[in-house]
Amino acid sequence: MAARILHVDLDAFFVEVCRQRHPELRGIELLVVGGRRDSRGVVQSASYAARRFGIHAGMPIGQAVRLCPEATFFRGSFPHYRDASRAVRAVLQRFSPTVVMASLDEAYLDFAGTDRLYPVSLLPVAERLRDEVRRETGLDCSIGIGPNRMVAKLASDSAKPRGLMEVRAGWEEGFLAGLPLRALPGIGPKTAARLAELGLAEVHQVQAMTEDGLERLLGGEARALKRRAHGHGGATLRAERLPRSVSRETTLSRDLRDPEELEAILALLTARVAGQLREEQLVGRTVTLKLRHDDFHTVTRRRTLETATDLDGELYQAARALFRGAFADVRRRNRGVRLIGVAASNLGVAAEADLFEPPERQRLRELSSAVDKVREKYGFSSVTPAAALRFRRRDD
Repeated sequence: MAARILHVDLDAFFVEVCRQRHPELRGIELLVVGGRRDSRGVVQSASYAARRFGIHAGMPIGQAVRLCPEATFFRGSFPHYRDASRAVRAVLQRFSPTVVMASLDEAYLDFAGTDRLYPVSLLPVAERLRDEVRRETGLDCSIGIGPNRMVAKLASDSAKPRGLMEVRAGWEEGFLAGLPLRALPGIGPKTAARLAELGLAEVHQVQAMTEDGLERLLGGEARALKRRAHGHGGATLRAERLPRSVSRETTLSRDLRDPEELEAILALLTARVAGQLREEQLVGRTVTLKLRHDDFHTVTRRRTLETATDLDGELYQAARALFRGAFADVRRRNRGVRLIGVAASNLGVAAEADLFEPPERQRLRELSSAVDKVREKYGFSSVTPAAALRFRRRDD
């Protein structure tokens, strides 16, 4: 049974969600989402007009300001993005029983076995899907169709914005031949620059080489690159696949050296991670701390817990222990901290509470449930973690 995969990529997703939620942004063409003009975060998304100035996701806000000083810079809300993503997913699930959300703004749909229903092309169903997403959510998307995930995603990239592209089985090499190597998954800027130094910049150049010749040039990575260049990729979708992690991080408005202030921020970030875990009925077993010093030296430390959890207190206890160990290095280097983040990974599906779990853990679970109900009604900031509250009171 031949694989047929659709890749749906929402166009300028973060920008368009912000425009929906904030009417004052709708008439602004040069819009950059991710942080205020004076913040030190990174760009989440930019309007297509702003992208013409060279602004792209992952770019520091300060650099984006220099490239396009006339742009409006805005910081959006994760709950708004999450709700919009769920609304899109509800539409997609009407078209295929297997929908895998690769991120908030992109998804894969499995159409294997639909040859009798769509014997010639999947473009008509893709067009209906695109129009229905637009009608029900107000969001535009681009759709790529291919015999595997890689080709489908590259097709949707080529179709942007609001376009459709189908690459049928047997067409992969011709489609890929015209692309730069940096378009292939796994080829980041550093790898692309290294390949360019070796005279390889386009996919067709790799296609024309023998695997032995490429191996003499690149070594062990030659086989994987050769396979990608000829259009080989994964063709299996698993709807039950769990997310790899749930994380929160923030780039600070100023470099911090006070460990109490940093622990207060860490408590807030951990509370958001724990809240999302409970909302999605997940538990995490591994806690990871991320610290970036003011000279961009980045440290990550992780700890695996004995028992997977979705409780704020247990996650924060592990994150704080990691932080205190990592902050000793900050002091030794006499630096400040410009970014702090926490993640829960090694995820599993939350089970029913253990009837014989310790009373202290039962109290934590009941407290978390009560906090979730208050935040659902009044917003996240209606309940503040104790560590953050103590620091806030000290500053008042």
